[in-house]
Amino acid sequence: MVQDQLKEWCRLNGHPVPAKKKTPKKRKRNKRKTSNSLSTRDVKELMGVNRAVYSRSRGGAYRQR
Repeated sequence: MVQDQLKEWCRLNGHPVPAKKKTPKKRKRNKRKTSNSLSTRDVKELMGVNRAVYSRSRGGAYRQR
C-alpha cells in the first residue's frame, strides 16, 4: 500500500520510481535422510527377547529360569 502511494507520488512529481533492491537468495541445503531401519538384532534387543527371565518360586523368592 505504501509502495503504491510512493510510486504514484513519484509519477505525479516527476521523480524516478525507486527500483527494488535485490536480496540474495539463500541456498537450500539438502538434508541427509537418516536411516531409521533397525537391524533384527536391534529390534530384538528393544523388545527384550534376550533378557533374563525371573519367576517366583517356593517361599516367594525370585529365581532365574
